[in-house]
Amino acid sequence: MDITIYSTTTCSFCHSLKSWLDSQNITYISKVTDEDDAAMAEFMGVNDGMLGVPFTVIKSETGEVTKIVGFDKNKFKETLSLV
Repeated sequence: MDITIYSTTTCSFCHSLKSWLDSQNITYISKVTDEDDAAMAEFMGVNDGMLGVPFTVIKSETGEVTKIVGFDKNKFKETLSLV
């Protein structure tokens, strides 16, 4: 499973999401859009017009893509098959 999180340096929900994923031992790629122009351009290409952060793209082994805006813990648990 590939997880990419688009965030900003000042977003408290972004920090909370990353801390929670770390506590679950879940690996992800973090792209900080307010420090990296390439990350911002990539974010603008995948966000389907949703500008909120954190914006997470999860690609399963089967190729299914799930996009989550914000830190919706229940949605993450469901998508990542966590109990």
